[in-house]
Amino acid sequence: MIATKENAKKRLMYIQKEDYNFLTYSILLVLMQFDAKSEKTKFKDFRKIAYLVDFINLNPNFNRYNQNELGKIYSQAQLKKKLISHLLIILRNRKFIGMSINHVHQSFDIWIIEENIPLDFFNKEIFGNEINNIKALQTQISRLKAITVKTMVDTIFTKNNIITWEI
Repeated sequence: MIATKENAKKRLMYIQKEDYNFLTYSILLVLMQFDAKSEKTKFKDFRKIAYLVDFINLNPNFNRYNQNELGKIYSQAQLKKKLISHLLIILRNRKFIGMSINHVHQSFDIWIIEENIPLDFFNKEIFGNEINNIKALQTQISRLKAITVKTMVDTIFTKNNIITWEI
């Protein structure tokens, strides 16, 4: 009985979108799908990923979400940015990603170091849905890899009547 209660408690305490493994897969999938494989082809401003995680893992069509859902995604992204910034340091130290400081946007630009990632890491059978969702986002938001986080937030949230604050 106690073991069952303990397992239930652990399940309740687990929040997928705040899990480092979940965020790691999301980051690396984004970098692979956007072909951000060197400093020359980097993904500009990692903070955009914090806003995209839910769309990548649930439904990429942000116009299908209601105002409450979009507002919640926006608010949670503010918290995810800090988690992701910590995670990026770990990934950089383990040589899974490269990072450069983006002085203009006061952020980090990132890219994957593909040769340090196991070959079977990007199993399309496991991540097919997420990969398709990233592709859908790429078609909905032009130049997503290079646009500013503000432009992306305006496209997804402000145009859908979500009140946003300074990024």
